[in-house]
Amino acid sequence: MERIVPLNEYVIKIASRCNLDCDYCYEYNLGDDSWMTQPKLMAEKTVIKLAKRIRQHSISHGVKEVVLSLHGGEPLMVGAKRLGRICEIFEEELSGVVKPIITTQTNGILLTEDIIDVIKKHNISVSVSLDGIKDIHDKHRRDHKKQGSYERVLTGIDSLKRLAPQNFTGLLCVIDPNAEPVETLDAIAELGVNFVDFLLPHHNWSSLPVRVRTDINYEYGLWYWEVFKVWVSDKYPKLSIRFLENIVSQLSGGKNTFEAMTLAPCSLITIATDGGYEGVDCLKSTGSGIQKLGIGVDFGSFDLAINNNLVKIRQSGDLQLASKCFDCRFKKVCAGGYFPHRWSDENGFDNPSVYCEDLFWLIDKIRSYLLNSRGGQN
Repeated sequence: MERIVPLNEYVIKIASRCNLDCDYCYEYNLGDDSWMTQPKLMAEKTVIKLAKRIRQHSISHGVKEVVLSLHGGEPLMVGAKRLGRICEIFEEELSGVVKPIITTQTNGILLTEDIIDVIKKHNISVSVSLDGIKDIHDKHRRDHKKQGSYERVLTGIDSLKRLAPQNFTGLLCVIDPNAEPVETLDAIAELGVNFVDFLLPHHNWSSLPVRVRTDINYEYGLWYWEVFKVWVSDKYPKLSIRFLENIVSQLSGGKNTFEAMTLAPCSLITIATDGGYEGVDCLKSTGSGIQKLGIGVDFGSFDLAINNNLVKIRQSGDLQLASKCFDCRFKKVCAGGYFPHRWSDENGFDNPSVYCEDLFWLIDKIRSYLLNSRGGQN
């Protein structure tokens, strides 16, 4: 009998629309159009059913703590009153059974005082998307009138830092190979944050990433390496960079720090605004509807969801890897790269990451650095 790895993180799409139109967004601009048929906001009755499903799953598997990640679209488009009610439902339904840790990922524009009051009341951890310097950010993260959002995001961050600094967890930054990496790092560090995650753009073998340089095939790896050199110089000793920390941890025999590069069983699932279950939401970057599991809160338990092939493959360890990855000396560190980045129209997910050369080069450089800093000992 196959061992079920229970879920403990739920990415909950409380809104399916956004007030920005970012050109690299997997929700709207990379091929998936399922958002068009989704309710704009998750209904209260759907939230209640979802909370009961989470309660049932947690009791069945002895899960004592769950992360509830409120996502969109732009999740804060639900407004302060509705956001508060969503949190109340989860807190009431899960009380005495499992501890809910509520988080949200926002573009920062709607961080008004009434929203921040709700954030404080329900102790919501908030991360904000900001792509480094103004020119790069406004190149990609524009509103529907094609106006940049940088200044409005900074206003939201300032409000959050002023009114609820304990709830501000950090930034997410999508890499643009045209952006100078150290300048990007400096711009983010100057905001006084303690955490940033530099993300690879969501591309795959059927939708190749932008590559500016023609002389090397690892420019994204080099981008990270330039950041790594500053990071280990202690210029910003309090700054946590999750992508790099994950590599260092796994090279050192430690655990993974997030689900993007690991062979550990994935215990995360996404719930759409209509209550439908989906694999990790970034799968929308591979095509329309690929992420859907075909069941939801109305007619399916999370045990059923775990047994869907799209979830089971990410709980199968190295069996999920392409043959090229089996022979790679960094198999356990890279873990085939992020699951959506393996996609091709021909082979599905049976490929290494489209960033394979970047990741191999980067991991090798970091490994050499670690060995040298330890006096050459393995």
